[in-house]
Amino acid sequence: MQLKEHRDELARRIRLLDASADAELAGEIMALYEEKCQACQEDRLSCTVRPSCRNRNFLNMLIELGVEPQDLPSFCYSQYLDQMRRYILERKGRRMNDRRLPIKDLLSTLRMSSIRQFTSRFSKIWKGMARVRANDIFLVIGDDLLFQFDFSRGIVILNPTRFAIPDFDTFRMYGNLFSRYFELDVQATDLTPNWWELDIDAGTVAVSAIEKAFDEKQRSRFESFVVLSSDKNTHLILETIRAESHPPAEVGLLATVFEKVSDLVHKESSE
Repeated sequence: MQLKEHRDELARRIRLLDASADAELAGEIMALYEEKCQACQEDRLSCTVRPSCRNRNFLNMLIELGVEPQDLPSFCYSQYLDQMRRYILERKGRRMNDRRLPIKDLLSTLRMSSIRQFTSRFSKIWKGMARVRANDIFLVIGDDLLFQFDFSRGIVILNPTRFAIPDFDTFRMYGNLFSRYFELDVQATDLTPNWWELDIDAGTVAVSAIEKAFDEKQRSRFESFVVLSSDKNTHLILETIRAESHPPAEVGLLATVFEKVSDLVHKESSE
């Protein structure tokens, strides 16, 4: 493993103290984990069933930092790829959230040659599928699996649950993706560059039903959580602010909102 050269990128991500102190901390973290990682891989049974870093988070971090596959801990990475393959194709193992992987290695481990083959094959296997692409970001959802492809970085995130949405364009993309997948009309608006609104049409669902579906903890993650009813339809209007002093808009939270509203709409239409 050649990890020391990536300490500057880790230091940039940390941003805790000053630049010099962060660089020293990043170097120490890399050195400590590299030693820990080598010891873990020497015990292949433990590395397979119970790696030293929970959920292989150190490996996941290295991929996020852009470490090339040949510089990753080889045995650990081989187990990681196998877990990915079995989870995606066979639904074996625990749910994998926020797992990073180089796009080329995802395609290789699934024995696919291109993104086109990926979408074509899974569109025939999954019960439902939706996809949205803008610039270098490509989102695909289907059969309880969500993929975020970032072609500019060459990285894909599987089930980006805790992923903090970085900008309005990505926020709108996820709104459109979930709108198509859950069959709900939605309108995303940037009130200011860092203040965004999402208006979800909930059909004829009662205001009280929507309010009851979300607990206080879920509501508090948004700057504003309002349910309005007109003569025609009910609307859930969410506002979020992109700032360090506010909770981030996470993909998993948006998915939960759409899923709950969709369930209520389908229940209402079937009665």
